[in-house]
Amino acid sequence: MNRRLRLALLIAVPLFAVLACAGYYAALHMLRTQIVAALGETGEVGEIRVGLARIEIDNLRIRASQRGWPTQDELRAARVFVTPDLRSLLGGSIVVSRIEIEDAALTVLRSRAGLKIVPALLDKPKQPPAGKQADPESSAGSGPQVRIGHIALRDSRVDFFDATLGGKAQHIPLDELALDLTDLVLPALDARSQLDVQARVAGQGRLALDGWLVASTLDSDLQLKLSDTPLKLVGPYLFRKPYGDVKAGTLALDVRSKIDKRRLSAPGHMQLTGLELGGVAGFTREAAALFARSRGLDADTKRPVSLDFTVQGNLDDSRFSLNEAIYAQAGRAVVQLVGLGGSDGGSSEGSSSGSNIGNQIEDAVGKLFGK
Repeated sequence: MNRRLRLALLIAVPLFAVLACAGYYAALHMLRTQIVAALGETGEVGEIRVGLARIEIDNLRIRASQRGWPTQDELRAARVFVTPDLRSLLGGSIVVSRIEIEDAALTVLRSRAGLKIVPALLDKPKQPPAGKQADPESSAGSGPQVRIGHIALRDSRVDFFDATLGGKAQHIPLDELALDLTDLVLPALDARSQLDVQARVAGQGRLALDGWLVASTLDSDLQLKLSDTPLKLVGPYLFRKPYGDVKAGTLALDVRSKIDKRRLSAPGHMQLTGLELGGVAGFTREAAALFARSRGLDADTKRPVSLDFTVQGNLDDSRFSLNEAIYAQAGRAVVQLVGLGGSDGGSSEGSSSGSNIGNQIEDAVGKLFGK
């Protein structure tokens, strides 16, 4: 190797290294700028640091972007770590290998319009009125396609609010939450993502959810398990006043839910333990107890009640209501408790409703504490 070649190599190698490092950090800073832009008007951060292999975000906050949101924020997180695939930054799409979120508080809202999760980021832009073209700058603001390989939440909480039950939204708190979601594509949400969730429910019960889903179509295959969940917390899902008012008890639930082309099929098993109702079809528990004692019956309504069931229906059928179908299955559990029904599995289809259960219970109040 001649002297000139050695000299050229001595200059070229460190120069290439310097340029590579400069390009690396330029790409990271480009991603940092895109993250800040993506947060929009309601987003704010305490600090963003560009590290050797990832971007670190402290004190992320996304304030409520819609009227009527049940909390001040859609998302808060103490720390977020973003590990990008830097090669993708030079192309038309962005690929993020991993996003880790620690000590987060996420609000989820279920309404008649559907499920809302961080709408400031995930809601699609509104379409312009008919006959009016979209603003090019607004369309450009939707940004490039983003592919996320893995999202992980640790030591977090979710506040789930359900506004479909009437009256004040039902609040179900989940903490000690660990969530893993893979293969997410934004903004289309059309990829098949694997989901695994573990959490504590209301400081007592446990929740486990795993399977896959396509967010844009709702196609999914998910297994949900609840154990030792307070019945008072989920009472509005099980008993609609005046047919039942839950005072005590726990719920165990195991459901395999499948949605294919908007068609739901969800076979499952339910067990109610220590169920205590404050009133059944107008009869208080105390009045029923007096009736039972006058007949010499065994006053025990806390025995476990188990039943198999299937909830099924077409999500596009206006007659189908998931809440009504659940009411029907809970009604079957109460009928079984008072001695009217067996333990055979049941099915709820279409617009199934538990509203007729009240008449059955009223007719059978004498069996409420029966053998």
